[in-house]
Amino acid sequence: MLLGSATEASINTHFQHEKRFLNDNPDVHLELGFNEELSHLIYAGADMIVVPSNYEPCGLTQMIGLKYGTVPIVRSVGGLVNTVFDYDYDQDHLPEQRNGYVFHQSDYPALESAMDRAIDLWHQSPKEFQNLVQQGMSYDYSWNYPGKDYLEIYDYIRHK
Repeated sequence: MLLGSATEASINTHFQHEKRFLNDNPDVHLELGFNEELSHLIYAGADMIVVPSNYEPCGLTQMIGLKYGTVPIVRSVGGLVNTVFDYDYDQDHLPEQRNGYVFHQSDYPALESAMDRAIDLWHQSPKEFQNLVQQGMSYDYSWNYPGKDYLEIYDYIRHK
């Protein structure tokens, strides 16, 4: 299942060609553009989600995926790299804090390497993969904590 669009017209053209070619295949579906209802069904039914963005100022896709129990595989840009911590290589987080897979270059080998690592864990160590899913679901990227921090700052300023 593929849902989305690219920033480069040539990539969209390529996927439009693939959509016509694969249209009758029952195992493949390409939805070019955005459909919010379908996106939530994909999150709910997927084991992993790939977010190969060239830039991502915030990145909600991976955070929504984490809440649904979908392991993110992301390129290390913007909000993606700030919220997804590589299962194998992240040195800044304990193993029990890691929640996905990260690749750095924007080429096929980098993406395939991260996907291979995720798929290998899913196949070879399903219990560890389930732990990774649970770790991702435990993250709280809501406004609960930042909102509390802002209130404390405003309260501090108000009483100064």
